[in-house]
Amino acid sequence: MSKVAIVSDVNAGLDYLGYDPQIPVLRSIINFGEEHFIDGIDIKADEFYKKLKTSPMIPSTSAPTVGEAMELFDRLKDEGYSDVIMCSISYQLSSIGQMVENLQSEYKGRLNIHVVDTKTATYLQGFIAVEAKRLVDEGKSVQKILDYCHYLVENSHAYFVVDDLKYLVKNGRLSGAAGFVGSLLKIKPVLELDKIGRIVPKEKVRTQRKALEVAINMFMEEIKDAKRVYIIVAHAAAEEQGEELVRYFKDNCRNAVGVDLHVITPAVGAHIGCGVLGFGYYILEK
Repeated sequence: MSKVAIVSDVNAGLDYLGYDPQIPVLRSIINFGEEHFIDGIDIKADEFYKKLKTSPMIPSTSAPTVGEAMELFDRLKDEGYSDVIMCSISYQLSSIGQMVENLQSEYKGRLNIHVVDTKTATYLQGFIAVEAKRLVDEGKSVQKILDYCHYLVENSHAYFVVDDLKYLVKNGRLSGAAGFVGSLLKIKPVLELDKIGRIVPKEKVRTQRKALEVAINMFMEEIKDAKRVYIIVAHAAAEEQGEELVRYFKDNCRNAVGVDLHVITPAVGAHIGCGVLGFGYYILEK
């Protein structure tokens, strides 16, 4: 009988669910110059965004190490787990998933490691991990869990609007930015997480309000024919606007089975800055 553990990384925002999802996470380090903080342990979102607003420097992040991943997998093996399913941040945004994948041969015959590239981040990534854990608790097979994770990855899309592009540009997380250079910092583009999990500009817009409007229209068009959708709104120090968006989706999406607001964890916030609003959907039933 297989015993299955679900794991993820700190980018998934599982620290902010208000309950323990019993999903261990590999943690990144936030670097403000010579100051180093473990995301979720030394620094939480509120404190991080306060610091980000007043700090003259753009923070960087350090991904979890191979040693930390091995420590986690050794512990799970000792606890009698036969399989681990890792719900990883998009491979296009971080090397965490590939790092875990590279350990598969190391654990061969002792622990089966499966990695799901969620092709996303924030709680959009976390939702896949939480759903996988639900299926584990229901006694589903490893293959059934992996199949459902891949279904969710294929049936989702996210848009977001950033207040200041300099964070994404400086950290090299914005793909296809070449066409924007020059006017880059003067516009508020609508960004999307594309099919392979890159952050790419979708539309060039002059104001954040307009960008939001354009993104909402595209979003609504994509979900209008689905029977059941789950909507996630994510924010980086923009809780009020996030709450407004939640109200808007609740009022206008009759097919939404849930609309939830989540804060963006520091490891992701370091790359996108304050004032970010994102929203994504999962089509649960077509």
